[in-house]
Amino acid sequence: MNDRDKRHAMDLLAVFSHAYCVKVLAYQFLSNHYHLIVECEDPGAFMQGFRISYTRYFHKVHGTSGSVGRVHFSRGYIKTLTWLEDRLIYVLRNSTKHQVEEHPYADKYNSSRYYFYEARKVKEPEDLQPAGKMCSLMHSKHFIPESYLLDADGHVYPRSFLDYKAVEQVFRTYSSFLHKISTPTEKEIADNKGVLPVPRKASMSDLDISECIMKQIHPTPIHYLDRPQVVGLCKQFLCAYPVSVRQLARVFGLPESSLRCYLRDLRAQPRAQPQDGAQEKNEQCLKGRTSGG
Repeated sequence: MNDRDKRHAMDLLAVFSHAYCVKVLAYQFLSNHYHLIVECEDPGAFMQGFRISYTRYFHKVHGTSGSVGRVHFSRGYIKTLTWLEDRLIYVLRNSTKHQVEEHPYADKYNSSRYYFYEARKVKEPEDLQPAGKMCSLMHSKHFIPESYLLDADGHVYPRSFLDYKAVEQVFRTYSSFLHKISTPTEKEIADNKGVLPVPRKASMSDLDISECIMKQIHPTPIHYLDRPQVVGLCKQFLCAYPVSVRQLARVFGLPESSLRCYLRDLRAQPRAQPQDGAQEKNEQCLKGRTSGG
């Protein structure tokens, strides 16, 4: 729903990867899904702990109930270095593929910016501080490992838990890494009907949209809206803001094709005609505004 949600998810990823001895190679958090590349024996217990803890946080902050997400999670086994490189590129380019950001480096919710510091001559931020003893996450009872570094806002610094050296070994050089995460893949071009996709950043991000919606419907949680309310809000936002149906589908957790059908059905409905008294009243109001203006 907002920046705080994503930052907390990243903090939980840091804490649970340490607790379950999971090496995190790459991550990407978007508004309606996320991708992780991890090295471990079996991610089941790690993922269960991560998801349950995040669900508790989400219900506490947003006043919701039930499961967060329509499915549990899917996973695949990466067998070769070539396959690993392909999956790394897919994950790090995911927000660019969905046209949320122009370039992976512009996305603060993926791990692309934390590799090849030495080659890029990037220094660690000066305001980092060790977590120390008995330091727990906000909205959680889980303790942050003492060796982890925290930024000025109290969030875990990603290079504290990210296995960035393993990723650097896969790509070998910074120039190769930069070229591959900056270039649309063949699958991206195929999905775009053979046309080279033009990088662009959405005029309004998914987080901006969800925050605007939550302010408008407060105190009702966004998940409590029924279909007519959702469709009405979508129509309103499409008219008032530079947003797309795809973005709204992500924010409301609906398939894009279904939302387009709902909007099409709404446009096809005949407009209700006012009764004689209402028609006369509307005409008087219109005359009053005209004469007053």
